[in-house]
Amino acid sequence: MNIVHLETFIIVCTYGNFTEAAKHLYVPQPTVTNRINQLEDELGQELFARGKSGKRNVQLTRAGERFLPHAQSVVETLKMAKQEITHTTSLSIGSSVPLSHPLIYNVIQDLSNLNEHLNIHLISLESSNILKALVDNVIDVAFTTDLMMSTCYQTYPLGSEEFNLILPAEHPLSNQPLLENFTCMKEENIIFYEPYKNSIKDLSELNFKKKLYSNQFEVIKSLIHEQHGISILPPMILEKEIKNNEMVSIPLSENIQLNKINYYLTCNKENLLKKGIRLNQENWTFEEVV
Repeated sequence: MNIVHLETFIIVCTYGNFTEAAKHLYVPQPTVTNRINQLEDELGQELFARGKSGKRNVQLTRAGERFLPHAQSVVETLKMAKQEITHTTSLSIGSSVPLSHPLIYNVIQDLSNLNEHLNIHLISLESSNILKALVDNVIDVAFTTDLMMSTCYQTYPLGSEEFNLILPAEHPLSNQPLLENFTCMKEENIIFYEPYKNSIKDLSELNFKKKLYSNQFEVIKSLIHEQHGISILPPMILEKEIKNNEMVSIPLSENIQLNKINYYLTCNKENLLKKGIRLNQENWTFEEVV
């Protein structure tokens, strides 16, 4: 039985969607479909019940539910065997926050410098899938803007920041020191970053020329840079572009200020200790346990 097929099966279970699974496996969607079909042929059972929309959204069949823990066990056992043979440790990090955000990037950088034998796997996840990915051992550490409530995992605040108006440096509004109201934006194309939509839901109800939504931060950054729209975002994530005067960040006045966005790190400390890693909460760094 092909281990790649088992790993693909687990990823599809995590997302419940063949297309999303393909994105995170960096393969075409038909490749995911073929792997699952071959696995089902091998087992002689259908593992997923395809929805009315075809294979886009799927749910586990009874056979799939029974097979999932065995697939996870096989993949985890093989992973442990590889680590013992090569003396390496694998750490999977999932994030609903763009991995380029300084708060997230700095922690990942500390981890990468921790041990030359530590292999780090980075996975972008929807916020709603973070906890399930932790429970299913798909990831070991998670970064999110949501406070995870679970007795098995510990959640620590990394920091917070306020939303600002983000626009191209050449935009007519770019010389304003402070945004007093949203009226001046009603003839603008507004770009919303979907993972943050709960924080800006009041703003999304206002009338603008056009509203664009995307869960791909790099797409939003390109749209702003190419002057196709403006956005309301936490500025730290665009630190480089703002510093290079490619984009401008304008604070919101107190009367229109949105709720701050919070960043959290979630993990199971005992699982990390088994991998020889300890979290130092005083300075938010990871340490190698000798």
